[in-house]
Amino acid sequence: MKRFMSLTVMLCLMLALFAGCGNSSEKNDADASNGAASSDAGTSSTDTNTGSTDASSSDEAITLRFAWWGGDERTAATLEVIKQFEALHPNITIEAEYGSSDGYHDKLSTQLASGTAADIVQVDPETFPTYVDTSDYFVNYMDYDFDLSNFDEAYISLSINGRYDGKQLGLPSGIAGPMMLVNQDLADAIGIDFTQDYTWDDLITWGQKVRQYDDSMYLLCTNKDYVTNLVVYNYLKQLTGKTIFNKADMTMNLTEEQLAQIFDYVQMLYDEGVCAPANYAAAYSGDNLQSDPNWIDGKYVCAFSYISTMDVMIAANDDGNYSVGNLPVMDGALNNGWTANCPQVFAITKSCEHPEAAIAFMDYFFNNETAMETLACTRSVPPTGKAREICQANGSLSELAMNAANIASAMGGLTPDSIASSQEGKQIVMDAVEEIAYGANTPEDAAGNTISLLSGLIN
Repeated sequence: MKRFMSLTVMLCLMLALFAGCGNSSEKNDADASNGAASSDAGTSSTDTNTGSTDASSSDEAITLRFAWWGGDERTAATLEVIKQFEALHPNITIEAEYGSSDGYHDKLSTQLASGTAADIVQVDPETFPTYVDTSDYFVNYMDYDFDLSNFDEAYISLSINGRYDGKQLGLPSGIAGPMMLVNQDLADAIGIDFTQDYTWDDLITWGQKVRQYDDSMYLLCTNKDYVTNLVVYNYLKQLTGKTIFNKADMTMNLTEEQLAQIFDYVQMLYDEGVCAPANYAAAYSGDNLQSDPNWIDGKYVCAFSYISTMDVMIAANDDGNYSVGNLPVMDGALNNGWTANCPQVFAITKSCEHPEAAIAFMDYFFNNETAMETLACTRSVPPTGKAREICQANGSLSELAMNAANIASAMGGLTPDSIASSQEGKQIVMDAVEEIAYGANTPEDAAGNTISLLSGLIN
């Protein structure tokens, strides 16, 4: 019996060896083909068949469905990329399913549950976690021959950008996030350098310096909304290394003492004249900073902004000479805090009958230089460094937007938790910020009240 089992094992090993040799030969042939393609001047390996798979390189007729929403410019660019890919892969047809965002996710939810969703789907990043938590709907890009090297790991690894439990279930369509917009000529005149690494405390020192230079000027153009979203939440993550809530067990990570320290800093911003008084800024709340006459007149050195609203701020005072500065990080920070996210993520559904072909298309979509140039900034600032370079060279991406995206995507801070960043959660914090800014409450008392109200969100 032992001899019979030994012969059987030997036979299995020999069969496995022969099978392995066959696969190795096919892989070498594919590698050689890719290598030859990449030797063409100005052409990446994806121009022929990056991520070549049996499904994408065979003669088998394959049809893939690709669903997205967006305007005419985005649709035209996406259709052109589909046309390019189909020319390189005559056996693959991609059926485009596009329209507006209205009702898109309601339809997608039903389709995912019934197994009838498109093979490739564009999903809102705020909605994507709901699908991930609901079921195992999406393919892990890491299980296939997909090249992630063009993405900044600090950016691609965030759950908001598609990484869940070590699996890349989605790919970010672009980059959106915070930035520091600098009135460069004024910064130079006063002697403030935003290109260096600096801390939150440096902003206080620089604010005092600006007031000494000209007491009609302020360092920072901001309001209670931006102080809440960009100062409090990022200072908090740097201080604690955590978000406010731990969603897994519905507990609060933040202590009253820590929040009092954060509110102390908020009070300093106003007391030291780093930003304009709260009663002045109240007229320019929300995303209305560009209407502030002091910003229009060039009396602020800098402004916290977002990549998506930067052009609006610049247009309000287009005589200014602007640059993008680094973002503040405290000494000994337990987390960088600042995080960039994406406008949409692209996922391949597990109901897809030809995932290798879908992977090949996504590889072309994100990694092929011709595709990068065609898509340009139709889904915001491109998500890869190579695509941003191409778009800057052809004029479709400004140097300011590129620099802002590079800074934001490299920070890799914690994604805010959905409880504290909900509309109700933000309003609780914003009310406390407003009380402190007007001197109606102390940081200590405001912290106690805020912790109590936030606790109510999970009790």
